[in-house]
Amino acid sequence: MSILAQNTLKVKMDSLEQIITQTKSEDSLSKLFSAQIELVREMEDFAKLAEIELKLAKISSYDGIEMQRHAQNALNYYSAQQDTANIIDATYQIAYSKQLQNDYDSTLFFAKEVVYLAEKSQNTVSVISGRLMLSSVHNHLGQYPESLQELNRSKILAENTPNNKSVITDILNRESFIYYSLGEYDESADRISQIIEILKPEGDARKLNIWSNNLASVYSLCNCVSFEKRKAVLKESINYAKQANFTYGKAFAYKHLADTYRDANQFDSTKYYLEQIEVLLPEINKPDFTGLVSVAQGSYWANVGNNKRAISYFLKGYNIWKTLGKKKDQMDIALYLNDLYQKQKDYANAHKFLNTYVALKDSLFSEEKIREVKELELAYDFRQKQMTDSLKNAERLLKSEYETTLQKRSKLMILFVGVAILIVAIIIYCGFIKQKKLSQLLQVKTDQVESELHQKELLLTEIHHRVKNNFQILSSLLELQAKGVDDQATKDLISEGKSRVRSMALIHNQLYNNDSLTIHLAGYLQNLISEIQKSFEGQTSEVKMDVDPNFTLDIDNMVPLGLIANELVTNAFKYATKNNNQLKLEVSLYEKNGQNLFVFKDNGPGLPPSFDIKTTKSTGIWLISRLALQLHGHYEYEYDNGAVFKIYFTQSEFVNA
Repeated sequence: MSILAQNTLKVKMDSLEQIITQTKSEDSLSKLFSAQIELVREMEDFAKLAEIELKLAKISSYDGIEMQRHAQNALNYYSAQQDTANIIDATYQIAYSKQLQNDYDSTLFFAKEVVYLAEKSQNTVSVISGRLMLSSVHNHLGQYPESLQELNRSKILAENTPNNKSVITDILNRESFIYYSLGEYDESADRISQIIEILKPEGDARKLNIWSNNLASVYSLCNCVSFEKRKAVLKESINYAKQANFTYGKAFAYKHLADTYRDANQFDSTKYYLEQIEVLLPEINKPDFTGLVSVAQGSYWANVGNNKRAISYFLKGYNIWKTLGKKKDQMDIALYLNDLYQKQKDYANAHKFLNTYVALKDSLFSEEKIREVKELELAYDFRQKQMTDSLKNAERLLKSEYETTLQKRSKLMILFVGVAILIVAIIIYCGFIKQKKLSQLLQVKTDQVESELHQKELLLTEIHHRVKNNFQILSSLLELQAKGVDDQATKDLISEGKSRVRSMALIHNQLYNNDSLTIHLAGYLQNLISEIQKSFEGQTSEVKMDVDPNFTLDIDNMVPLGLIANELVTNAFKYATKNNNQLKLEVSLYEKNGQNLFVFKDNGPGLPPSFDIKTTKSTGIWLISRLALQLHGHYEYEYDNGAVFKIYFTQSEFVNA
């Protein structure tokens, strides 16, 4: 590039710098920084390019996606330059972007990387920032002891750090979240109030709006301030949002204000602020906020008695949460819809959303357990990917610089051939040294992950023993309860409960002994029949089993099918051997018309001819019917020289080894 062209680009850069210093709007700053990036690329100034990418990351929107993209670009450039201080800064920004996206596994990985790099370079401020983020993530995951431990480590470091105003603000921030999570809302509100007082002298209207909205959220839960105080905080928040031209912050303040008036039963004011939000929604274009507003609208219309409109808004919010995959919010709205449909006497939809609520609640519980088991594996994958990407980007930048140098010096190749060869040798040597260092770092991280994975396996083993002990305790309690009861019918009911606990305990034990999360049906049935026969002393049985030994079920399907098998085997021993006959059982499983068919036959007297499931008081038969529905199937009964039960069922996902 000619000297004239370079000077022209430099003049443009200086002009943009002057405009940036006078600009406060973050939207405008984003456009100005983007314009600078184009100029810097032409100038081939990679250090300046990394600096601007990091600035863009720090002012990006609160959804975290754009922030992550710019921060990753900055990290790639800084890694190529081996700029440790800025590598730490960019890594922290990536961790923050992941936190905004609720990707807590990735957040933990990048935050730990910040702490590791900062401790290695003795950067105390960055160590504190990394530990504060770890504290925040542990708090979000409900890991309060770990969260407080990281917070205490940060406090110790902050006490010995000069100019610690921003650090103290961060610590107050994390404290407020922890107290909020623990339900100590008055303490949380006190920490947020301290943060606002620290920020006021700086005059950052956007931050003041955000923290005022946070304070209003806590006040709505603690009932520790008056209605007038809540209004005053929100009025200030709206003024801050207007000063910063921050539409999203203003809409959020309107939403809190609508909730405040609703809590005070001032529904006209509630409606007014909800209407103000509806005007701003197209400009904001945030599905998650639209979902919150829909729920607020639904609550308003339910309070004023218009259940039909309330249902329409709640359905809108439900569909938004479903699209975004927010099962917890779906579950809460499903319960509201169940109540509203009951009031409308629409019992079909009421039942539908009650079932949805139960299914989502079970799903959230299962996902939490699976997440804990997968946590270390995901962290290891992210760490490997990050190391690989950084190495590739560094090699790409080095290659680009080398090719540019070669083009500029092509006319002087003969004169400077010796210098060019030396430069190439240095570049290759530096690349080799860098790759060696990265390999060593990767090995250290791999050892750390393997150690953490071993600890997780030990924890899983401990959980298994605790669950197994809990099943044994429950069974023993039922047995003690039976000894204290004289009524035979009550004893029989307790015995049935104990038998059902045993069937679930067998499922858990077999699941633990497998490497996968599936259970072999044939092995389970053999163990179940053997355990039940021990409860009927002196009785013998002949069992014919026609079940593929490799057929497996996941736990969601195995629990209901195991309970069905328990009921049928127990009834067979109870009734089929009354005339001192040897019990004969035939159990088979095969596929029929795209469904699995589980057939159970004994040589007993079968059900009475007058038996009617709609009027019977038999818990066992009713339980078989309900469990078959849970398996997305049904059951059939017939008599053929003994009772014959046929269970038709399907499973959403299964593995046959």
